Amino acid sequence: MPEVYVGHQAIERALDFLRQEGHRRVTLVTDDNLYEILGRKVETALKEAGFETRLIVLRGQVLADERSIVQVLLPRDEGERIYLSVGSGTLTDVTRFASHRSGCRFIAMPTAPSMDGYASDGSSLTIGGYKQTIFSRPPIGIFADLKTLTEAPRPMIASGFGDMFGKFTATADWKLAQVLWDEPYNEEIARRSRAAVENCAAQARVFGQDWEANIHALMSGLLEEGLCMLAVSSSRPASGSEHQFSHFWEMKMLREGRPAVFHGTKVGIASVMTAGYYRLIRGLDRAELKARLDAARLPDWEAEIAGIRQVYGPVAEDVIASQKAYMQMTPEGFEAYKHRILERWDEVQAIAAAVPEPETITALLRQVGAPAAPAEVGLTDEDVRQALRYALYVRSAYTVLRLCQALDLTLQPA
Repeated sequence: MPEVYVGHQAIERALDFLRQEGHRRVTLVTDDNLYEILGRKVETALKEAGFETRLIVLRGQVLADERSIVQVLLPRDEGERIYLSVGSGTLTDVTRFASHRSGCRFIAMPTAPSMDGYASDGSSLTIGGYKQTIFSRPPIGIFADLKTLTEAPRPMIASGFGDMFGKFTATADWKLAQVLWDEPYNEEIARRSRAAVENCAAQARVFGQDWEANIHALMSGLLEEGLCMLAVSSSRPASGSEHQFSHFWEMKMLREGRPAVFHGTKVGIASVMTAGYYRLIRGLDRAELKARLDAARLPDWEAEIAGIRQVYGPVAEDVIASQKAYMQMTPEGFEAYKHRILERWDEVQAIAAAVPEPETITALLRQVGAPAAPAEVGLTDEDVRQALRYALYVRSAYTVLRLCQALDLTLQPA
């Protein structure tokens, strides 16, 4: 597990850690905005401390895509050198990937409490327009300067809270996948993830009363979520249906050339929608469940594939390829799946009962100044309609969206 520090001596602690680990040659990766905020100070401290420092500053709008990856990888020389990223989620993901592919280690200095992936071993990248998580190298150290975090733009802080509130539904989806689809599950890690989001929810209720404490708790929660993912080598403790919605919108907006919306902001909005699906599950008694299961049929995959191609456009074939496990289900397998839903319905209901009401998550988002409805970030009714219908095909993870597809339960757009 990485060394983790959140406080006012992040640079000093990072330099001490580099010395202890025997690193003297550093590649510092940042962007032109964050260089002025923290990168210049880090560069100066490195050079004054005698570290051989190479600086890579990404210019303009930085995306976690092929262009940024190439910019980080190209200057690499033959000698051993550790990467140090100074930035938020995008820069960390790019540096993590470059570190892994070049066989170098890296440490992260987060500049905003905006997302939960700082500690993880997966890079969330958009390659060829397709959003995917690619196995990479986790950092060996994370050093977050609290002053920089407290001065981060408010929308990025709101995004961090949105990403955290998505764990209410992500942990439920993870357990649901174990009960109905035999996916690996770790109860201890799930409890840690849930405790982190509960702590952030408590901070949201007193948001603004002690700003430094609020931000410290948020950053600590985000780092804990990353450590949970790292512990099981999976995003399941922190990513479920709400991330399927978020990635669906991100890919769609990118294809259409629309302004980007922070990842956690979209996740927060989507967590409200996902909580709505769990409310539908809670409202389903056993008699109606049985009637819906009796009427359930395997998807018409020819029609589904046609819809996926229309909605996902150039990344459709990647999406279709991710669905093989579901597309190959036989009628006999589907009957066994339906029987399992009926047999384990009490467990499903218990999972659903642990998910807050959509209004509760909405209130938490409002308390931290985060958007709670799609229209607030420029998402149209058509964006929402398409996501409700096709977001379940983002990745292969089993989530409540897959269960509701089998039961023909549909959330109505607000």
